[in-house]
Amino acid sequence: MFAKLIVNAEIDDAVLRQETALKLTTRQFRLTINLENRASIAMLKIPVNFAKHRHHPVMTRPTDSPYRQHHQPAVRVMPQRQARYVHDHFITPDDHGSFNYQLFEFAKARQQKMKVDVSRLNENPRATDTELPPHWRTILVPKQRIEALKSHEYHYCSPSIRMWNIGYGRSVENCNPYDVNPGAIDYERIARAPGKGPFDPVARGAYGNRNFKYLWAIDHQGMHIAREMTPCEFSSRGIITHSILVDKGIVAGEIFFDIDDPYKVFVNFGSGRLPLRDVKEAEHTAEFLLALDYRTVVAMIPNRDLKQIPYGMADRYGSNVQSVVFRRDE
Repeated sequence: MFAKLIVNAEIDDAVLRQETALKLTTRQFRLTINLENRASIAMLKIPVNFAKHRHHPVMTRPTDSPYRQHHQPAVRVMPQRQARYVHDHFITPDDHGSFNYQLFEFAKARQQKMKVDVSRLNENPRATDTELPPHWRTILVPKQRIEALKSHEYHYCSPSIRMWNIGYGRSVENCNPYDVNPGAIDYERIARAPGKGPFDPVARGAYGNRNFKYLWAIDHQGMHIAREMTPCEFSSRGIITHSILVDKGIVAGEIFFDIDDPYKVFVNFGSGRLPLRDVKEAEHTAEFLLALDYRTVVAMIPNRDLKQIPYGMADRYGSNVQSVVFRRDE
């Protein structure tokens, strides 16, 4: 009996120390940031009870902008962060050193976040500094192979099931856990599965024009996209990132929608959060887009073994970007 009381007392004492440490951590960072960022860091306040999930949706307040027709930016109020975004990224109650460092890095990055003038996003859609040379390969995908994708269905992003013939699910990597927050965006995200048609509405611009770039990620539900230059208060960059788009997925990258042809897209595989693992993932992603009823997919796939030289910035932008064109074989 007395042993049980002693154990309970020790547990209560440990919980009290944990709560005190977390309160001190939040207070320290509130003192180290200026008045402009003080309100922002307050949104990241970690609840005392880590296991308590948010039970109501993120609220939004629309802003007046000509960008409204393309995933209108919003000022958001997030009551509290869900516990899984803490535990899934190696923050534990006893690991206060790691917790402090990650929060500090997030707060420091927010001080240099991008500020987007949404009123000018749609200017000069044909401007670009990337010129695509003639593609080095054309692949005609059998119609039967594309149609087969429309019958696939998955219930969760499994690490042991090969989804959409592309690959296996995994958590986003190479990022601060405070930047993993799919709940930060709602209507800015568009999702499509094979057989559901192309993305619409979207802003169309030349490949390489950042204002018209969309981020994409594929998970068990299909492909999710969001315009990168959408202001996002809960991102350390101030704009949407892949870890804001999804917290788990198969592969990710960037996509542009052709100005003149509504059934043509340009796609690359530049994502540090869900990086490309092999060329087959890239080829099957292009087939996935054909299953969304696009007729031409220009994929930035280099003519080399990615295991020797990983996919990089030169494979996405510049003067010598290699590409492969995918079309449906009727």
